[in-house]
Amino acid sequence: MTEKYIQVGVTALRDPATGEFLPAVPLYIKAEDGAEEAEEKLIEDLGKLFAQRIKAYKDGCKAAGVEV
Repeated sequence: MTEKYIQVGVTALRDPATGEFLPAVPLYIKAEDGAEEAEEKLIEDLGKLFAQRIKAYKDGCKAAGVEV
């Protein structure tokens, strides 16, 4: 049986000599114990959060008389 993994992000170290980022490495978790369902819920929650932020930004611009 092949195990399934879900990418949850990326990380990158910095080069100690230059301070530049080294190549990014993906971060994974096993797709078990409801991980896939949690992923869908997170996507939905983030979508709502971003929509609220954009609305607040547009409302603020309108109140300031700036056209967006």
